[in-house]
Amino acid sequence: MSPRNLIFLLACSLIVLPACSGKTKTTKPTLSETVSGAGPAIADKVIPPPALQPPTANEVLYVAHVVDNATGRPIGGAFCYLVRNIPDPLFLRNPKRSDVIFSNRTPLHGQNYTKLNGDTADKDGVKIMDGKMKWWLVSGRGFTPKIVEAGPANAGTTQEVTIRTSISPVVEFRVFTPSGDLANNAICTMAPDTSEPVLEGKMANRGSSSGNVGMTERADDAGEVMFNRSKGRYRLSFNDEKGRYRYYQIFEFDGVSTTKPIKINLPATSMNKPW
Repeated sequence: MSPRNLIFLLACSLIVLPACSGKTKTTKPTLSETVSGAGPAIADKVIPPPALQPPTANEVLYVAHVVDNATGRPIGGAFCYLVRNIPDPLFLRNPKRSDVIFSNRTPLHGQNYTKLNGDTADKDGVKIMDGKMKWWLVSGRGFTPKIVEAGPANAGTTQEVTIRTSISPVVEFRVFTPSGDLANNAICTMAPDTSEPVLEGKMANRGSSSGNVGMTERADDAGEVMFNRSKGRYRLSFNDEKGRYRYYQIFEFDGVSTTKPIKINLPATSMNKPW
C-alpha cells in the first residue's frame, strides 16, 4: 500500500470512529430550562421547591412563591423583582435599575429567593440591610404588573410571601415617530371603551384613585409596549415622551395574544380625541 493511500485511510477512520463510539448522553432539562424562552406557564401539579438554608445572624432571606390565582398551582416564567422603592406607575413593568435589588424568572416550582447580608450595598454605597420595607414586583409577558410587600430588611429574619396572580393575553405595539424613528419612552394607554374617565399621557401617573391604574405603560428603548388585556373593545391613546403627536384609535381585541407587535405611526399633527 502506498503512503498516500495509508494517510487517506487513517484520515477516514478519524472521521468515522466518533460517530460509532456509542450512544449520546442526554440530560433532562432543569425546571428553569423548561420554562426559559417558552413564556409563563402554570404547573400541571404542585412542584415542591428546593429547601433553603436559613439566614445567618447577618443575613435576611427573601422568598416569593408565585401561584395562579384560580388554582393555587405554581407559575413558572414570571419575572420577579425585589425592589427598594415602589416604582413609578409608568415603570411598573420594567423598574428602574437603581430600584432593583434582585431579579429573576421563576422556575416551574414558582419560587424565587435571594439573601442579603449586612455588607450588601447599592452602587452609591448605601447598605441595603437598613430595616426598611422592600417589595416584590411580578411582571413580564403574560402578567399585569403586581407589587406586594416583601418585608423589612432585618438581619437574621426570613421574609416569605405568596403572590397570587393570573396569566392573561398579551397585546404588543411598536410605536414610531412621524419621521419613522422608534418612539422610545412613548406614553401609551389601552383603556376599556367605557364612559368612565381615564387619565392619559403625562397625567396618567398623578394620583392613585383615577381609572387609569394599569391602563398606561411607557414604551421601551425599541418603541415597544405591552399590555395584558382580555377580549374586548379598547381606546388607544399614544404620544411621544413629551406629549406630542397624539394618536387615538378604537381597538377591538379578540383575546388572542399577538405574535408580533402591531405598528403604530404617530401623526405629525396631533389627532382630535374621538371620545
